Amino acid sequence: MSGNTDDIVRQLRDIEDIKALKHRYAYDANIIDGVPGDLKAFAALFAADASFDVGMGEARGPAEIEAMMETLTTQWRCAMHYMLNPLIELDGDRARGMFSGLFAFVSDSQPAPVWLSNIYTDTFVRTADGWRFQSVRVRTTFADPAFLAGYADQLS
Repeated sequence: MSGNTDDIVRQLRDIEDIKALKHRYAYDANIIDGVPGDLKAFAALFAADASFDVGMGEARGPAEIEAMMETLTTQWRCAMHYMLNPLIELDGDRARGMFSGLFAFVSDSQPAPVWLSNIYTDTFVRTADGWRFQSVRVRTTFADPAFLAGYADQLS
């Protein structure tokens, strides 16, 4: 980080705001006791022209993202999302970030946790409402076969 104290404080605040955005993403995507998180709030984390591709098709814009999430959250009794190891690069009102994702899923038929790990490559844009996702892209690093079977129809 370079610049005067005000610039450095703004950069640090931007980084923390982007981390908080990613953490809201995780909480809103969680499923607890068969109840999905707030998918409308999840979709609102995205810019109006954002793209969302988690390997099960691509959605564009908050309405499509919310609809996609509704179809992806039906089979789990519990789904916990953990976002780790953030690397964030600022570029004015835009930013790039990488996060490691670790996920545990449980269903009525699969009471033992099913594990998944992803690398997220995200872009962000500052809007009038604060930082929002411009794009979310996922690369799966490992997945329990039971997870893959649960999404056999959606995986691309």
